[in-house]
Amino acid sequence: MSQSSASLAPDSGPEQRSTTQPAPTRTSVLIVDDARSNRQFLADMLNERKLCDECLFAEDGLVAFKALRANPNVDLVVCDLDMPRCDGLKFLRLKATDAQFENIPVIVLTGAEDIARKVQALTSGASDYVVKPYEPSELAARISVHLKLRKLQAELVRANTELHRLTQIDPLTDVSNRRHLSAKLEEEYLRARRYDRPLSLGLLDLDHFKRLNDTFGHPAGDLALVEVAKIIKATLRCHDLVARYGGEEFAMLLPETPADRAILAFERVRAAIERAEVKYDSVRLPITASLGVASFPHQLVAKPSDFITLADAALYDAKRSGRNRVVAAL
Repeated sequence: MSQSSASLAPDSGPEQRSTTQPAPTRTSVLIVDDARSNRQFLADMLNERKLCDECLFAEDGLVAFKALRANPNVDLVVCDLDMPRCDGLKFLRLKATDAQFENIPVIVLTGAEDIARKVQALTSGASDYVVKPYEPSELAARISVHLKLRKLQAELVRANTELHRLTQIDPLTDVSNRRHLSAKLEEEYLRARRYDRPLSLGLLDLDHFKRLNDTFGHPAGDLALVEVAKIIKATLRCHDLVARYGGEEFAMLLPETPADRAILAFERVRAAIERAEVKYDSVRLPITASLGVASFPHQLVAKPSDFITLADAALYDAKRSGRNRVVAAL
């Protein structure tokens, strides 16, 4: 277990560091105590029981808070309650001021049997407390429990984040899905109307896509969709929204973009698709696209769905007039 000092002030002697190789996912514990010997004792205990990969040190609550700022991925804090300058209660209050530290558990160590002080620590944000002198095996068990809970909590957050992402993403093309587009279109339209800012939406449809599927097979069609999605994302700005609208149709939402600039942007997309070298079984797939554009402000745009109606009509005109072109709603 490696040990890093978060102390900003020198102490009377060196704290030992072990050389164990870090685990792929590192577990770190911040030890806060004004006595160097106490910090080292705890670090040795954690090392011997293999409870974490790294220990950070701080000699009071203020230094501990700065250590958290520098190391926001700390998994657990073990903090003495009684320290000069900035004690454990003050540290808990400092920690509570920053939401990113909300889920980091804190075990407080206190030599007092004062129930009121324990309650004060718990109501100030401590997760647990141990009375000194403590039995090392008891403290180790409590630390182990809180580290396991911390790991489970982190896994739950990751799972929820991924689940939320999956509700917004088209699984084939890895761009936004229609549901996410609808939400963002409403959000951006309300912002554009409130602040009198331009907003454009484009609908793109791959030309003769059924013929491509019939000629080369559905796997080739899927490949075409995936590659077109990549081309659109690479051609537009990073903050523009690309969504699979349905079948071989894509939608592109361009905030802060008036009609003339949107037409130029979508023309770049169309040209990039036309010249793309997308091959299936060593055969270049013939891929072109038609695009319809709707922009705000426009006399016929009074609600988010009007963008879709106008862009779809413009897309129909692009198809009718020969395909492989960009047409804007008048």
